[in-house]
Amino acid sequence: MVQIKSGLWVNPRVPEMIQKPELEDLAKTYGKFWCTWQVDRGDRLPLGAPALMMSPQDVKIGSPTPELVLQRDDKYKISIDNLKSSRSEIKASEIPSPLADYWKKTMKGFAIDVESTQMNLRAPFP
Repeated sequence: MVQIKSGLWVNPRVPEMIQKPELEDLAKTYGKFWCTWQVDRGDRLPLGAPALMMSPQDVKIGSPTPELVLQRDDKYKISIDNLKSSRSEIKASEIPSPLADYWKKTMKGFAIDVESTQMNLRAPFP
């Protein structure tokens, strides 16, 4: 939620009016989501093992420097200030799940195994 409303979260080259409905849904997830597309790793397609991603919430851990944000804005021809303004009315979940920070409370996480499987060439039509 913090990254969305602050303008840090971007989907490069996707117009704000198109990504805003997705961001409104994502803002309700308390900063946790499953991701298979890790562009920072160099993936060109959304392939790979699912990873549970999360934002640091309102903590400054891993916060980018203003210079890094400016580089991003220049590269993608966007403005963090315009993004903040556009997203000011996005609402978060009012009451997060009590299990939302399970990993903090227990210091345990989840693992997903990837298995090779035979794919059907044709799926039955509903």
